[in-house]
Amino acid sequence: MLTEEQKRHRNRANRARRALLKEKETFGAISDGSGKRYQVCIDFVLSDAPEKAVEFVEWFEQEFPDDVGDPAFFLYAALAYYRVGTLGKARRYLLDAMLSNIYLLPHLFAQPLPKQDMWHSSNLVEPDFIEMIEEFLDAPTSEEREWMRMQFEGELFTEIREKYIETFRALQHTRERDVRGRILGDWREYLSSRRDHEI
Repeated sequence: MLTEEQKRHRNRANRARRALLKEKETFGAISDGSGKRYQVCIDFVLSDAPEKAVEFVEWFEQEFPDDVGDPAFFLYAALAYYRVGTLGKARRYLLDAMLSNIYLLPHLFAQPLPKQDMWHSSNLVEPDFIEMIEEFLDAPTSEEREWMRMQFEGELFTEIREKYIETFRALQHTRERDVRGRILGDWREYLSSRRDHEI
């Protein structure tokens, strides 16, 4: 039996999903400047429907293959896959959550990471962004937080995180366009090889 709050989240998810599908049907594409595409997964998880969240994320992957994402969306996608038992996909989305804001995961298990001396490309990746999504950070259970901590402290996540910080620290101290392009290209190549072969 759903609580009233869960019903509100379920209704909001369904409305947003219908709006996205209608926009695609009407215009042949989705512009979504308001970010409904990120909220649907979150609302389905908060309404105790992780399987619906997973179904939506599968559609999202097809519809927005190059989407830069959002820290809360990545976190909830990881939660959805974890709760339906698809741990490989859960781990992949947890990695995306970590890289979308490296301060997010340690905040969830009360080991805050100090602000790093590196280039922060937008407010989404700043430590202060966590305050903007604080309302969504109660959802992970203690078991899920422990799983997240284990991933975060594990060899793969640690190596990728260290490479990320090294890369964006170099970008912080480099202004030359060609050099920045090479640094970012090397990072993307490194991340793609690690993600594809080890997750």
